[in-house]
Amino acid sequence: MKELGVLGRTIRPLSRRSRFRLERLRVDPLAYALVARIARMRRVSLRDVMQGTRGTGSAAQTRQLAMYLVHVLLSRPQDVVGELFGRDRTTVSHACAQIELLRDEDPLLGAEVARIEGEGWGQLLGARLELSDVA
Repeated sequence: MKELGVLGRTIRPLSRRSRFRLERLRVDPLAYALVARIARMRRVSLRDVMQGTRGTGSAAQTRQLAMYLVHVLLSRPQDVVGELFGRDRTTVSHACAQIELLRDEDPLLGAEVARIEGEGWGQLLGARLELSDVA
């Protein structure tokens, strides 16, 4: 009997590599929370965002958006973002360029990015840095 998830979809077991990618992202709790938020918002599974292959168009664009926002909002260098997602720095650079281009061309994507930016992820980072200075 197949196990069904929350949306009635069959739950696929995670491959070893996919588990490794998710664990690598969890090393950075703030980045993990942001990526999970973006995946939920776009109704794409976190598994699909973190998979090693390109995946569907929506998963690929969600991954690009997540990489862009982790870089921009959380001030993570592109090589660090690449490590978190199991990708090369040049892939992150391409993702950032794509989202910047699409953001200018697509008002819906621009509004989506502005909404996420307005959620205060940058302020969360600042608060964490201040707390670490105190400790």
